[in-house]
This record gives sequence, C-alpha cells and structure tokens, in this order.
Amino acid sequence: MSGNELLLPGVMPTGEKAQVDEKEQVDGEDQAGGEDHADAPPATRIAAVVVPAWPLLAAREKLAREKVARAGSGAGAAAGAPAEGASAPVVVMDRHRVSHADAAALAVGVGIGMRRRAAQAACPEAVVVEADVEHESALFELVAAAVDTVAAGVDVLRPGVLLMSARGPARHRGGEDALAEAIVDAVAELTGWDAVVGIADGPFAALLAARSGRIVRPGRSRDYLGPHAISALRDAPVGPGWGHRDQPAADADRTRRVDLAEVIDLLERLGIRTLGDFADLPATSVAARFGPDVAQLHLLARGGEPTPPQAHHPTQPLEVARTLDPPLVRVDQAAFAARPMAEELHGMLVARGLICTRLRILALTASGEEMERTWRHDGALSPADVVDRIRWQCDGWITRARLRGEQTGQITRLALQPVQLLPAGEGAPALWGSAGEAAQRAGRAFARAQGLAGEEAVLVPVEVGGRLLAEQVALVPWRSERPTARPGPWPGSLPRPLPSVVLRTPPLVVLRDAEGAEVVVTARALLSAPPAVLEVPRAGSAGADGIEALVSHGVAAGRAHRVLAHGAPTVLDERWWRPDGRRAARLAVVIEPGRALVLLSREGAWTVEGIHD
Repeated sequence: MSGNELLLPGVMPTGEKAQVDEKEQVDGEDQAGGEDHADAPPATRIAAVVVPAWPLLAAREKLAREKVARAGSGAGAAAGAPAEGASAPVVVMDRHRVSHADAAALAVGVGIGMRRRAAQAACPEAVVVEADVEHESALFELVAAAVDTVAAGVDVLRPGVLLMSARGPARHRGGEDALAEAIVDAVAELTGWDAVVGIADGPFAALLAARSGRIVRPGRSRDYLGPHAISALRDAPVGPGWGHRDQPAADADRTRRVDLAEVIDLLERLGIRTLGDFADLPATSVAARFGPDVAQLHLLARGGEPTPPQAHHPTQPLEVARTLDPPLVRVDQAAFAARPMAEELHGMLVARGLICTRLRILALTASGEEMERTWRHDGALSPADVVDRIRWQCDGWITRARLRGEQTGQITRLALQPVQLLPAGEGAPALWGSAGEAAQRAGRAFARAQGLAGEEAVLVPVEVGGRLLAEQVALVPWRSERPTARPGPWPGSLPRPLPSVVLRTPPLVVLRDAEGAEVVVTARALLSAPPAVLEVPRAGSAGADGIEALVSHGVAAGRAHRVLAHGAPTVLDERWWRPDGRRAARLAVVIEPGRALVLLSREGAWTVEGIHD
C-alpha cells in the first residue's frame, strides 16, 4: 500500500473494500437483491464528485492571486494554494450572511448564517469576502478537467459538484471503488484539492453519499437514505436536468412555487423526522395531500429519481458554431461572441417549438486541442443564461491554460449543441410576462456593460425584507440569481412609504434638546426630552463617514439644524434571546430645511438611516 493511498478522502485504499453503509455490511448478497422496493422507479447509477467548501477554496485562491498581483511578481498563484504566510481566517458572505467559514473562524464563534457585523465582531481579524459565483464557476473547470481524465461526460451541477454516470466508467476501471479512487487521485494530482466521491442509485442518494465518500450498493439507496434527517431534502436535485435551487419545480398550473424550507418545516411539524418516515408514506396519499412537487421529493426519499423527460431529437442535429478571428484570449471577448450565438440558438429552438435544459459548449484552440463541457440547468435556458455559461466556461478554460503555464490558450472556434430538448410549453412564460422593445434594448445595453466591465457593473435593487432600511433591499448583479425574500414579520420595521434614500454608511449626528443636552431613548422606549436641534458634523471630521451623502441631498454639514417636528421612537429588539442580540431605536424627524430624516440610535449614538425625498 502506497503512502498516497492512505491520504485519499472518502475512499478506502486500493485492494480493500470501498466504504458502504453499515446496513449493507450486515446484509448478505441474497438479501441485498431480494427486495427491490418496486414502488419506486429504477434509478440510474450515479457518481457525485464534491469538493467540500468550494466557495471557501475559491475565495482563498482569489486572495492568493490578488496577493501575488500586488507583490508585482507577475506569476500566477498555484491553483488552490493559499497565500504564503497568510494565517488570517476567511469568511465568505452570500446574500449578506455567512455561507462558509474556515476552521479558525468557526472556532472563535463565527456561525453559518450570521450577518457581516456579527461575524466581524466574533472574529475581527477575519478576511471577509463576497461570494463570487463567476470566479467559482471558472475555477471549477480545473476540477472538471481533472475528472475528465478519468471518465468523459461529466456534468456540472453547480460549482463544487459534478455528476456523472457511474456504470460505464466503473466497468472500464474494474469496479466502483477503483473509479472513485481514480477520480480522487486525479483531482488531487492535477489541482491540489481534495474531493470526495459518492456512488448510489439516483442523484439524490449519490449527493448524500458524497458527504462521507460512501458507495451504496445497487438497489439499496432507499435503505441508505432512510436514517437521514428530513432536512437532508435541502440537497435534493429537484427540477428538470438535476438543477439545484432553493425551491422545487413549479406546480402544474405555474401559478405558485413551493418553498423547500417550508415543506421541510411542515413535515417536521407533522412528526416526520427522517427520510425513511417520509418514504413510508403512501405515494398516492402524498401526491393527493401535498401536490406534485412534494410527491417528487417523496420519490427521491424512496431512492428513486424523477422520470427523465422525453427528449426531442430533431431530424437535423442543432448546432451553432463560430470561427473566432482574432482568437479569443479574454473573457470580455467571450461575452461579445456569446450574445449572437445564444440568440441564434434561441431562434432555432423557437422555430421548432423547443426549449433547451442541457447545453454542451465546445471549443477548439489554436494548438488543435478540443475541449467541451456540458451544463445542466433547472428549467429552460434563456439567451442570457447561455451567455453566462459561455462566459464562465471560456473564463475557466483561459484560467486553466494560464495556471498551467500553457502558451496557447487561444480559442479559435466555439460551438453550442443542445443536448436535452423539451416542448416549449414546459417552460413557457406567462401570457403578460414578455418584455417590450424598450426593455429588450435596455437588456442589450446592460449585457454589453457587463461584458465590458464585469458582472458587478450593472446592479439592480431587490427587496428581501428586514428591520433596518439597509437590509430591506439588496443590490445584486443584473440577470444573476435573486436572493431569497425574507417575508418576516419584522417588528419595528418602517411602514410604507419608505425613504427614497438609504445610506449604506450612516453618518453620525447629535440630537439635542432645548437645554443643549443630548437626547437619548430610555429603557422604557421614551425620549429623554423633546429634540430641538440636530447637529451635523463637518465633512472630514472624526466619525463623519457618509456626510457627503447628506450634503448631496440638501443637508448642510458643520451646522445645527432646528428640529421642526418629530415622531415617537420605535424600539428594535434584534435577537433579544441570543447573546449577540442588539437593541436600537428609530426616530423620524423633520429639520429646518424641510428635510424628513429617519434616525437610528444604537448605544446612545444617533445616525441618519434614510432620507425622505
């Protein structure tokens, strides 16, 4: 046994039996094949390849690359290598909450789901970065290429997760344990990252098996899924094409979407604690009581998989190809080349009454190397979706060539091939949901701006909900995935109409009464005295961050403004039941220039939260 074999995560060393679930180790061969749970349709043998905490690894690689660039060395950082000498913990934020944190940050109290301020308070020395889906997608091409050296035909489910058919590659490698070991070896050798492999019947069981690197014997996926908590349904690959999202497929009438978190909460309140409890329910009763979406989850819990939709194969294969002159060497070039190709493919599909849910992207380099990658999507791929995937994929190929030190990463030909097609009625928009000509022109302008300056060049506001004004609306890149709305209730939130101006950096101000004493909110939620004057500090003074925003909206700096009117304070008790809970008070005032301001008090200090226009 070699030293490398002892370090493989999730797979037993060569020559020993691959890890399987404990029930399979007890049952004999005859019993394993005796009961096949005929009520669940047979599932495909699937291998799931997962790189744990992929957003965290991608963030560390990006920080390492930025450090090398700042040092002026001119050399790219090694793929997956953390910055030399960097010991600061790393925290990744997604939708204003902590999505991933390394062991050092978790050890000092940073928790998944925390807001930025709470995470920074728990670990002030942590490097806080925003999740970058485009960078994660491009960098994950290195992992996909490494798995391609073992078995062709891998599909990217999402950055950090690959799915592939296991039957053929396992037969070629001499068994599923050998296949899993070869995949882990290839990823470790070519990228330096650790991967885990799970193999089971159906994508859901394979994804859960990949958590611990298990190989579930054929026909035993239901037994393996049974002991898992019902909350494991959060990882269920619901929707067409094994897409991943927070919600399962829409109802048949397309009028409502079932929230996956709500379904899990409902099942738990009904006393269904495990996937086995859920699977034991009669399928017809689940479909009649909860509808087709929950019935699909029930099928996954029983070890099956949704019946793949009938693919439509045109008499002539569809393909859109472009020869690129000059060759493509930058991502912004990919955005310009992708738009006409996506629109041409969309026109071909519309003419045939089809939609595409699985797309293959092919490229030819100047050195003659041929590359391809298949992308699965939850629902119909719009032209914007196709453009994004072409840009991400080309970025991944270019990044891979640069990190490997290859001289020829120039792409001379691009081609698009729809792999899975469905009738257009499966994903048709609402009758009144189409955009007008003006909206289409604006969309093209936005796409061009993003192609030139990056995805963050065009941000749009999305209402997500919260107590504070800055939390109620999030700015996200145009055409990117919208953050999940938080419906509340939010005690203490402002009633509508909301202020037209929300200050991301609330400036400090001083509220005084007629005697010159500072006005505070007492423990009984009362003002210590009627406010008479609002003092605004000069720009550039200590604690005056954000004063420029006040000045730009007609509030002079460096002077005292007479308070013409004020409301009653509203107390905000945020997470009062937890040690990190905070208490604040909000007050609406009208000052002398006729400006209505919303003030927020924390620990006796007043800041300007918003301005009514």
